[in-house]
Amino acid sequence: MPISEEDIDATILDRAINDASDQTVRAVLKSICAKSDEARKEAENQLLVSATETESSDKNKRRVPRYAFCVNCEKEFDVTTKTEKNCRYHPEQSEPTGEALFVDNWDECDVDTDEMRENFPECFTFECCEGNLRDNPDGCVTDFHQEQYPGGRPAKRSKAF
Repeated sequence: MPISEEDIDATILDRAINDASDQTVRAVLKSICAKSDEARKEAENQLLVSATETESSDKNKRRVPRYAFCVNCEKEFDVTTKTEKNCRYHPEQSEPTGEALFVDNWDECDVDTDEMRENFPECFTFECCEGNLRDNPDGCVTDFHQEQYPGGRPAKRSKAF
């Protein structure tokens, strides 16, 4: 079956969307919504929910963002599924404890960095469970997601290790 011109255009568009920065994609989406009522309604349907659909509903018609970031696991979640205990995290920060870190790098550089955590995950231990980043990166506690800004302030995305 031959590939149609429409399929080729869709593939090119998919690649362009994937290659564009988050900032650019946001700007394009805002521009499309400003120009088309239909596009704006579709974006609202996918990105907003009635406050009554969320766990902490108060029987009003207020719309709230459907996706939020959790302060515990630092991951995005759907607020309509907040009733499930699907957030895994460590209540305590990991600390550099591996002897290899200090022997090789004591005088040269700071050992408590994101790069060192990525390169030597076994050398960073959590006080809460005595696990390390390599063996238990996701967490020792399972709980409900907690919104970063429950009042609706925009959330900053952060990288979790």
